[in-house]
Amino acid sequence: MGSLRECFDKDKSRCNFIPYISLGDPEYALSVEWAKALIDGGADILELGIPFSDPVADGPVIQKSYMRALSKGFSMDKVLDTTKQIHAYKPDIPLVYLTYLNPIISYGEDKFFKKAYLSGIRGIVIPDLPFDSKDSSSVLAKARVAEIDIIHLITPASSKERIAAIKKVASGFIYYVTSYGVTGERSNFATDLKKRIGMVQKTLLLPICAGFGISTAEQAKTIAAYSDGIIIGSAIQRIIEEKSSHVDACAKALLDYAKEIAKAIH
Repeated sequence: MGSLRECFDKDKSRCNFIPYISLGDPEYALSVEWAKALIDGGADILELGIPFSDPVADGPVIQKSYMRALSKGFSMDKVLDTTKQIHAYKPDIPLVYLTYLNPIISYGEDKFFKKAYLSGIRGIVIPDLPFDSKDSSSVLAKARVAEIDIIHLITPASSKERIAAIKKVASGFIYYVTSYGVTGERSNFATDLKKRIGMVQKTLLLPICAGFGISTAEQAKTIAAYSDGIIIGSAIQRIIEEKSSHVDACAKALLDYAKEIAKAIH
């Protein structure tokens, strides 16, 4: 039930596995089963996506997962209740939300952060909230009161000056985007990825977790050698998309996939 930083501090030589699922795909009760399988497979932190109609940072696999979830209606209370059920399964696994700003504002910022923390959330990624935007200071302040880290994204296009400026507000860990564009499985990453991640680590003195496009154990193992965490979403959501009609088979596929990635990077 500790903070994200405590999770990374337990073993500084360990690369943490951070799988992602879209909540409510294809229904909320099954999200709990998918989460359990990934936790049992070796997840160190679990990232949970809050369905949104305009996910500008996400590729087609996650976009479709949101559409499937939203087709059955959306309720932030249902999101929070499902999160609480996942947290109850293994409370020492920190949970992180990936959400866009609109659902937070619509629900009420104070209420959202308070309930999110009680549901087990220790960090939040908000792709459409740059740290220097007009809404950022208010959201950061409310998150800080709730003891939730706002996880900032850094991309291959982020300048050294901008990376240095993030240091005053950054906490938890940094989500390093491994390639240009939106989320989705890829075969190639930025050629200077190792150098860039090393530079960000030295500048911000925070754990750096790599995501966007990682899908195979071989890719994960390579990047794990110089990062503090591996984030995988689209490859996991593809398993759910293809197998969720057979619940036991889907849960088994997720468990096996998580074990494969965890073995490669731990």
